[in-house]
Amino acid sequence: MPAPDPRLLESLPYRKEAFLIDEVLEVDEPARRLRARLRTTKPMPLLDLVRASPVHPPHLPGGLLVHLTGMLGCLHAYRLHGVRFDEGWIGYGTRIHRAEFRKLVRVGPDLDLECAETRARLSPDRQIVRYEFRFTQEGDLRYFGEQTAIWLRGAAALALAAGEAGGAGEAGGEA
Repeated sequence: MPAPDPRLLESLPYRKEAFLIDEVLEVDEPARRLRARLRTTKPMPLLDLVRASPVHPPHLPGGLLVHLTGMLGCLHAYRLHGVRFDEGWIGYGTRIHRAEFRKLVRVGPDLDLECAETRARLSPDRQIVRYEFRFTQEGDLRYFGEQTAIWLRGAAALALAAGEAGGAGEAGGEA
């Protein structure tokens, strides 16, 4: 499958260099799941700050893995829920329920990324989605996580950005 959609990359609330995902492998609409791939050998934030040694090999920092969950959430919302940032949508992670760093993600082999929706509350201008993330490298589970995000459009997005009521605080909890 191809690289992520150029429209997504141009409208994303981050510069496209922050997106990091190299290839979309699968979008399974009935299962509300997608798979993607990251090449670990390219320059990435924080990677150049890792001090490598025989007992601490070059690897992707945990903060970078959490960032990848946000980018996968953006890709999921775009591909499976029609969230278009250039049409006034914005999203925020609201809760990390679980973050398990099972093994180091080594620099070298590609990292396979999976994002699956486990619950959702959807309306035309507000979507609350709970995700499950699985990152594998060479067949081994390296990271597992569960997170909730909210996607807002229009007045709800503007209220949240302004720090007013009507944003995520009134979203009704988690999905």
